[in-house]
Amino acid sequence: MLGAAAPAPGPSEPLDVGNAHQTLAHLRDRLPIASRDDQLAAMAAQAAGLESQAQALVAARAHALAALDHGLAQIGPKGRRAPTKAEQQKRAPLLAQRPALVAQVQQAQGLAADAGATYDQIAERRRAGFSARVLQRTDSPVSPSFWNSLAGAGWADLGRLDAAADEAVRAAIEADEPKGLIGLGAGLLFALMVAFPLRVWLRRLGRRKNGDSVHPGFSRTAAAVWVAAIDTGAPTLAVAGLHLGAQWGGLLSPKADAMAGAAVGAAAWISGVLALGRVLAIDPDPGQRLLALPDPAARRIGPPLMVVALVAAAGLLLTRLNYVIGASVAATIAANCVLSLAYAGVAGLILFSFGRSRALPDEPAAPSQAASAWALMSLILTGVILVTLGAVFAGYTTLAALTSGQIFWLSLISAVAYLLLRFVDDLCASLFQPHGRGARLLFALFSLRASAIGQIGLLLSAGLQLLIIIGAASLALTPFGQSGELLFARLAQLGGGVHLGSVTISPTAIAAGLATLMVGVGLAHLVQAWVVRRYLPVTDWDSGLRNSVSTGVGYLGVCLAIICAFAATGLGFKQIALIASALSVGIGFGLQQVVQNFVSGVILLVERPVKVGDWVNIGGVEGDIRRIRVRATEIQAFDRSTVIVPNSDLITKAVQNKTLGEARGRIQLPLAIAKAAEAPKAKALILEAGKAHPQVLETPEPAVYIDGLAAAGTVNLNSYFYVASPRDAYRIRSELYFAILAAFIEGGVSLPTV
Repeated sequence: MLGAAAPAPGPSEPLDVGNAHQTLAHLRDRLPIASRDDQLAAMAAQAAGLESQAQALVAARAHALAALDHGLAQIGPKGRRAPTKAEQQKRAPLLAQRPALVAQVQQAQGLAADAGATYDQIAERRRAGFSARVLQRTDSPVSPSFWNSLAGAGWADLGRLDAAADEAVRAAIEADEPKGLIGLGAGLLFALMVAFPLRVWLRRLGRRKNGDSVHPGFSRTAAAVWVAAIDTGAPTLAVAGLHLGAQWGGLLSPKADAMAGAAVGAAAWISGVLALGRVLAIDPDPGQRLLALPDPAARRIGPPLMVVALVAAAGLLLTRLNYVIGASVAATIAANCVLSLAYAGVAGLILFSFGRSRALPDEPAAPSQAASAWALMSLILTGVILVTLGAVFAGYTTLAALTSGQIFWLSLISAVAYLLLRFVDDLCASLFQPHGRGARLLFALFSLRASAIGQIGLLLSAGLQLLIIIGAASLALTPFGQSGELLFARLAQLGGGVHLGSVTISPTAIAAGLATLMVGVGLAHLVQAWVVRRYLPVTDWDSGLRNSVSTGVGYLGVCLAIICAFAATGLGFKQIALIASALSVGIGFGLQQVVQNFVSGVILLVERPVKVGDWVNIGGVEGDIRRIRVRATEIQAFDRSTVIVPNSDLITKAVQNKTLGEARGRIQLPLAIAKAAEAPKAKALILEAGKAHPQVLETPEPAVYIDGLAAAGTVNLNSYFYVASPRDAYRIRSELYFAILAAFIEGGVSLPTV
């Protein structure tokens, strides 16, 4: 049970400043353990009451002090003369009262500040608690209760806003005259210089420097990063300089200073959105846009992008204003509704602009990949609009604000991540190209081959890109708490678990496991595709080793995905071993061949007795290995048909690999001549024909042997030649036959008659 705080004094009761401070201290002590919104609302009302009475006391005592000072001024003395004895007697009681009035004004002001700070803490706790309850339902904007609660709290919110405005005006008026003007003028001059001439000069300087790059891709992306940084940083720095100038001049009250800081953030948001949109999509120069968009489509994207930036900046300022003035929960709910509807309207505007871009018949058709991306984006925006509108009118305002704001936050993160990924890729490609600085340095230090330098550059690029992706994912989860723990905590509460011994099975765990498995398998395929498309081409490995590496990466990725999926469902190694033992009987009988072939496939990838591209003969099946899968191997026969051979056959049966080791082909030419006396001449002609052929190897040397003598004087010869590949043996054998026959006819060597 929470302890009851001392009640605030009523309107007719005198305000005891000491007791009021104790009451506020008690409220602050209760704040960390108060959880219900009705408790927080009562505490906020108590703090607001004390603040109101303290402000009334300040006004009353300030009025009395002003009247006393007026009375002292009326008594005299006049001019520079010393007061008379009668004047001193009249002034003495008034002067005796003045220190007490001044002390009472200061005490009341301190109490008002203390009460206002306590109210702000309670209001922020209420707003934070309300925002954390995403699925908490409130009054719908179409219901009268929504407007009644807003009207009931509106006068207090307007009063606090008016008080903050009066405080800001008073601080500006009471600022030191020369210092305030100097600070404001210096800040304004700095802002104008940074926002216009300096920004334009830096943009031109960056484009000129990057234009000298020898790598066109890096030159383009480096210029885009430079322009985006300048167009974002310069306006933000300009507004920050103006803020600092006003702050130095003493022109800002504490609340005005907080809003000025929010204005700096709003300027950064606007300039960042517009800068990213410019370098990615809406730059007037098509050669400077990183996205391949036609000019009409790029022009139509500009206005919606400006609206997005303005709405996001306005939302930031409105949220900060609610915090600064300590707005009520009703005002927070209303602000969420307004921002959600504004985001939905902007999403609809973007969707309409994309629809017009696709509907115009005079523009060239977009590639299929781009069309798919636009279709996916349209589907996402449509879903966001429907969810936002439904959540707003159903009363789930926090869910609506989170959904609508998150989609644009994710869009900003995606744009920055895409720009950085392109920049890192082009930077590494520029540094580690054959004549790049990184390549020259590695060659000078370690004498590495060009292929090894290319692999280092590619792996470095992949590592940096992975860090960028991890950072983007972390930023994407920030609205759900650090590392997304609030999101996962909410998901964990959606379903209860069923306990089976030491194992707890719940719908949430099963969904998390399936989602982890799908994401893991997808990532494994992406990594495998990257290895095949980007990494393996820069190596000097043969096709068989490349296939083994790519397949092994796929196997490893799927295994890791399965392990992570089990971990996401809450299954440890003990539970996995239990499930494996329960399935061992079924595996032993029903899946024995599948497991045997899978293990055989792993052995083939590790030992590599055969590899992709080898010419093999397995039990009369002869052909080239085209692919080694999990269960079987594909062999393409010479008649262009494909034979599927189980992997276990390649391990347990005799396999003739004609291209393993020294993949040389031997050609055997059996010949016969009619006369034994012509044998030396025939041998010379045969060797000469072999040496004349460009594809016959010199080592081992061609050789001619007498295989036997026939009764009629016929001499049987056997000739042996070697070629670089057994695949060329049959063709070269025929060419040698033709050449030897022509040499025999021309040289007069007699051939036996049939």
